Amino acid sequence: MKKLFFLLLIVLFACNNIKAQTSGAAALIALDEIDAVVSKQINSIDNLVTNAIGNSGNMILSMTARLKKDINETIGNTDKVLRENQQNAYNQILNLSDEFNKIIKERISDIDVISLKITQAANDFFVKKKEPNVFKFQTPPFINNYTKEYLIKINGTSFDRSESVAVIINGKKFKPVQSNYGELLFKIDSSDIKSSPNENYINAQISFNYRKGIFKTKKNKSEPFIIQVVPLNIGSATVFYEQEKPERRYTDLKSYSCNCSTGSSNWKGDRRHNTTAFNFNPSGGRLFDPSSIIVTNWSQRHGGGYRFNHQTEQQIMGNISCSSDGRPYGGGGHSTLTFDYKEYDIIYKIYKEQTAIKDISSVNPVLFELPDPIDGKRPNLSYVKILTYDSREIILTPSVANVFFKVNINPVTDDVIVRWAN
Repeated sequence: MKKLFFLLLIVLFACNNIKAQTSGAAALIALDEIDAVVSKQINSIDNLVTNAIGNSGNMILSMTARLKKDINETIGNTDKVLRENQQNAYNQILNLSDEFNKIIKERISDIDVISLKITQAANDFFVKKKEPNVFKFQTPPFINNYTKEYLIKINGTSFDRSESVAVIINGKKFKPVQSNYGELLFKIDSSDIKSSPNENYINAQISFNYRKGIFKTKKNKSEPFIIQVVPLNIGSATVFYEQEKPERRYTDLKSYSCNCSTGSSNWKGDRRHNTTAFNFNPSGGRLFDPSSIIVTNWSQRHGGGYRFNHQTEQQIMGNISCSSDGRPYGGGGHSTLTFDYKEYDIIYKIYKEQTAIKDISSVNPVLFELPDPIDGKRPNLSYVKILTYDSREIILTPSVANVFFKVNINPVTDDVIVRWAN
C-alpha cells in the first residue's frame, strides 16, 4: 500500500508539473508498480474480447523495462534525478499507463486510440538506430487444457539486423516461422505453455542477438511481454426464467340437501318405496373437486339409503331412497341427505425459477434446458447471470448485446444457449 500511495503521488506530481524531476530510486519503484497494475489489467476477461488490451499492455511493460534498464545503467537506484530524456520518457509512461487503466474501466471502445499513442511513444523515446525495436505485440490468450496452435505476431523495425531472434517461454526458445524487417511470426503449440492452476499469465520475452558498431560487438536485447493464460471454463452461469403454472382457486364449502318421503303401508303391511335423484353441475364455469365431497348428514325413517353414481369434476349425480314401515298401516318413510363440496377454477401464477449452475466454456456453447410448456404456457427467459474467472458479474438478456457472451433461445424447445462471443 505504501508503494501504491507513493506511485499515486508521483503520478499527480507529474501531471501537474511536466518538468518535475524524479529520482532514480523513486522512478524504479513507480515503474514496478505500473508493471503490476498493467499485468493485472491484461489478465481481465476484457482482453479475451479486445486483444488490443494485451497488445497495449505488453508495450507498456516493454517501455518500462527499457526505461528501467537505462536508469540502472546510468544513475541506478539512487537519489540522483533522472536525465532529461529519461524524465520525458518516464512522464510519458505515467500518462499512458494512467490513460490505459481509465480506458479499460470506463471507455473500452477507445482502446485502439491508446494503442496508437503507446506505439508512437515507443517510437519517439525508445527507438535506437541500427538495432531491433519492438513497436507492437499481438499475443492472443492461451487456453489451459485445450490443444491448439497459436500465432504470436511482433511488429517493429530493423528485425533483419538480428543474427538470431527467439521468443522464450518457460526457458524454451521458439524461432520465428516468418521473419522480415518489420514483422516476426511465431507458431506455438498450447502444450508448450505450462502454468500452474493459480497462474493467470506467463512471463515471456523476445530476445535479439545482433552486432553493433565498427567492431561488430555482439549485443543482446530482450523485451518482456505477457501471455495471458485463461481456463477452458471461463466462468459459471445460471439461467433465470419465469413460467406460468396452474393453480386451483377454491370456493368456500357449498352444501346440498335432498329429501325422500312415502305414504304409510296398506292394511297388509306392504311397504311403500320412493327414490329421489340428484344431478347438478358446477356453477359459474368452475369445476367440482370430487375429493372434497363429504356427507354431513344422513337420516332415514323405516329404511332407505343413498348412492353417488358420478363424482367427477363436471357432475355430481346420485339418488336417495326411502320406505314406509312394514307393519299394517305402518307409518310413512322419510330420508334426508346433506353433503358438502367445493368448486374451483384454474388461475395461472408467474413463478420465478432458475436452472442449476453450469460452467461456461470459451470454446463450446453451453445448453440450458428449460421445462416443457404447461397448458401451453411456455417458460420465458428473464436473464442469465455469469460470474467470470476474474470475479466479474455479467448479466445477459436476449435484447441487449454483450461483448463477452451471446445468449440465444431455441424457438422450438425453449432451451437457452450461451456461448462465448468470439
